[in-house]
Amino acid sequence: MVKESSRDRESSSKKKRKVASTPDSENEVDIYKKVVEFEEKEALSRSAEDDAELYMEICQNIKDLLTEIFHLKSQKGTDVKEAVTQKCREACVKIAILKKLNRMEKVRLVNAKETLSVEKQKVDSINLQYQNLLYEANHLISEFNKCFQFKSKDEDIELISVEEFMKEAPQSVTAKFKDMSEDDETKKHELRLARLEYELEQRKNLAKLCKTLEEEKKKIALDIVEHKKKLDGLAPRLNAVLEVTKPLQEHLNLPIDKLRAEHKLAYLLPEPLYLFYVNIDGYREVYDITVSLAIVGDQEEAVQWKEQQATTSLQDEEDSEPEVEQDVEEIVEVKKRRHRKSSSKPQDPKEEKKKKVLQTHPLTVEATVTVKESLSIKLKLNYYYNLKIVTVKSDVTIPSSITGNTAKEVLMGETLLGELIEGDTGLESPNSTTSYQLKKFSLGPYEILIPEIGFAYGWAQKACGLDFLSQQTSKEHAQRLSQLNVEFVMKTLYRKLESRFALAQQLELLEKNQIPNVPESVGVPKNMVSGLTKWVSKSYQQFCRAPEVQALIEDELVKPNDIFYCATITRNNGTLKKLNTDSSVSGKNIISASMECLIIIKNEFPVQPPIFILTINYNGKHHAENSDDVRVS
Repeated sequence: MVKESSRDRESSSKKKRKVASTPDSENEVDIYKKVVEFEEKEALSRSAEDDAELYMEICQNIKDLLTEIFHLKSQKGTDVKEAVTQKCREACVKIAILKKLNRMEKVRLVNAKETLSVEKQKVDSINLQYQNLLYEANHLISEFNKCFQFKSKDEDIELISVEEFMKEAPQSVTAKFKDMSEDDETKKHELRLARLEYELEQRKNLAKLCKTLEEEKKKIALDIVEHKKKLDGLAPRLNAVLEVTKPLQEHLNLPIDKLRAEHKLAYLLPEPLYLFYVNIDGYREVYDITVSLAIVGDQEEAVQWKEQQATTSLQDEEDSEPEVEQDVEEIVEVKKRRHRKSSSKPQDPKEEKKKKVLQTHPLTVEATVTVKESLSIKLKLNYYYNLKIVTVKSDVTIPSSITGNTAKEVLMGETLLGELIEGDTGLESPNSTTSYQLKKFSLGPYEILIPEIGFAYGWAQKACGLDFLSQQTSKEHAQRLSQLNVEFVMKTLYRKLESRFALAQQLELLEKNQIPNVPESVGVPKNMVSGLTKWVSKSYQQFCRAPEVQALIEDELVKPNDIFYCATITRNNGTLKKLNTDSSVSGKNIISASMECLIIIKNEFPVQPPIFILTINYNGKHHAENSDDVRVS
């Protein structure tokens, strides 16, 4: 405040100087400045506490003077006026001193503010420098971390390990790294550089070797081309030789061309059918059995399927329905282009899904097994690649000597192929995913589809190298599995065909009411008083109605896939007339006794013998449940 007043006075004095500049006014200004400077110096040199005490003391003196003046004015006399004037002068002097003290306090206040401002500026400057230093430090730390985190291209190079480097690199390079400390970063860096240099040298050497090998490869390729040209020229000559030898092949019954065509077609088979074909072909050559093989189907479609499998993988049935429908449309379009057919009729989506799920490979393997007297069974193996199972259809050629219906029944394909392995009826898919796939597309249980696609026997899957429960999926495992099961299936099937043919011959004689030749060692009555009057086959449902068999059914000794027959034998008092099959006794004599025999031929026959259930009608009905004689017999 003191400075401001001094500046105001200076400005007013300057204005006055502009009006009239005289030496006296300049002297007054100089005196004013000197006084101001003097007071400022005095204010800074004096103690503020002392001035405060002096201020309080002067204020008290002024109060005392004012009190005295008040008392003097209340008095009368000539000396009172002078005393009052004197006291007023003293009070004015005291007030002037107060004003001076006030000015000095203002000077000290301004000086303190200026000092504080200067110190604040210093502090701000120091803080700013501190922030700058912090920023620089953080920047240096981040740059330091970036340097540590920096990934150079050499880190992507696969270098040999340090141990291999120390063994393989020259001694002059590795000597200084033998006693290297793990904490020595400089040595680590030098070791890295040495490994990179060694890797560079090795790669240069390998590049030279590669170049040399490439040149050798080109030379060998040229040699191969020359040999191929020679072989291409040889092929027409070989074909000509084969054409010339065809009459000789036909005369010697050597189907060389047929075998070559089949073997060429075998490479288009899917993996399961190919394994079955190869292994059964090898088996028949080693064991010299009568088995004929054939590959049936559209070769063009098989080639297209093979190409499609090589380029794109089949989508699993776990995919969404829209994707499946899209695949169905694509496959239908491919088939239309292939057969050059167009259909304007809209197809049922359910039928399209069914076709998609039940799509089979274009090629089928047919194996025809023949035993004595022209009895043969043809196995037709199809591979359903969406269901991932192999199905079997059969066709039996029965010899002309077998004419009876009951005899033919034991030679049906279902009875011959069913339960080659115990419990393997082929009515359910061995692949656990099949039931879920069929359920997803509302196709019902697998048993409903058997007339259309065939039986899914477990032995057929293993003979084709399919093992759904094993974790091993290698081709070697599939090959071993197929080899073992092909041998087992062929041996078991041959034994079953021979035993069933012998059984069919016996049943043929029974239908003709003829007794086969019995060895003399077997005790047989010479005089026959009984005869077979009825011989029929029965279904499982008809068989279950008989009360005598309930115990067998409860003990699960009878299965629906067994073969059931019923024989009726009668005894007459007089002469027995000759009877035909499915006829009853006709004559004058009265039947005195009859025996009904229910016969169960197990599917495992002759491993398991037949079961006979006897019921004798003579003075009542006697069977194993109520007669010890029948039970013992």
